Amino acid sequence: MNKILIRNFCTNIKNESTKPLIDNIYKNILKDNFKIVEIKDCKNNRGLFYNPIESPTQTLSVINPKTNKPNLIFKEEPFISYPSIIKSNENICNHCLKEIKKEEEEIKQECEECKVYKYCSIECKEKSSIEYHSVLCKSTGSGFNYLEKHASIEKRRFPLLAGKILARMIMGYHLEKSSKSTWLPLQMLSFAKKPPPLEWKDDYLIFSRSLLKGINNESMKKKFDYDWFVRVMQILYLNTIGIDIDPNQQSTKMSSPESGIGLYLLTSFINHDCDPNAFIHFPDDHTMHLSPLKPINPGDEITISYTDTTKDLVDRRSQLFENYGFNCECKKCLNDLLIKRNK
Repeated sequence: MNKILIRNFCTNIKNESTKPLIDNIYKNILKDNFKIVEIKDCKNNRGLFYNPIESPTQTLSVINPKTNKPNLIFKEEPFISYPSIIKSNENICNHCLKEIKKEEEEIKQECEECKVYKYCSIECKEKSSIEYHSVLCKSTGSGFNYLEKHASIEKRRFPLLAGKILARMIMGYHLEKSSKSTWLPLQMLSFAKKPPPLEWKDDYLIFSRSLLKGINNESMKKKFDYDWFVRVMQILYLNTIGIDIDPNQQSTKMSSPESGIGLYLLTSFINHDCDPNAFIHFPDDHTMHLSPLKPINPGDEITISYTDTTKDLVDRRSQLFENYGFNCECKKCLNDLLIKRNK
């Protein structure tokens, strides 16, 4: 088993001259959630902490007493998401991944240009167009559909997310004359420092043939070389979350992606614990909801589980090491290890 070294952009540039840049990027990632949580250094490099500015002494309860439903810490739309490639997406919104039911057929929208992408609402259609579809649409000469066929055959989803990241960067360039606002937040995420497997070269070959040929700006095209692709894949490898849209389902970071997969910028800062105080779930669409599993005090680090916590110590640690490259030393693991040694 090869160890995956986890690298962190923040630790490489942490000095006084770059602090304003980092703080500004964090602000853009947090958005309105800065009133509830904050990103700060901890023993795991960085983490997400409960910091309710408007009620700094109030403990967050598991159940909201007003609604008698689970409390919500925050919710976040993905930076990018993609529907499942293992089942038919004919009745799935290509943006929010919500199922389009038969009784909703009359409100279903589709891209007038390619006639391929379908949406559950005008809002999703417009968001898709603004964020990425204007670049990926077949009518523009994009070969994204060839990348989709490749990913479907090879059962590899990350190249599709990489394609959407590329599209978002190009859209950022067209709208702001810069792709920095898209790329810098991604660089703040931890990434898996693992040797690129051979199939990534095959993926990049299809990726470049499908998407880069349509870029007329040569200086921009050079930015999206194989090294860029590898870094994106390393970020996706460590931070992508499986999406299982179910109002009654609690998810872990490695949940089976029944509905699709997504990359969530703010959620990517949440560290793992085998006895977490929060969980993620997807009750409606690809929007991630974060709710408490136990009371959370102001200043507490928010943690979720990256694995199935019902498994024993060996299985949990093995799965975490294989997928995320670290030996878990949370209180539960250390306690289980002590019990095992004393037997």
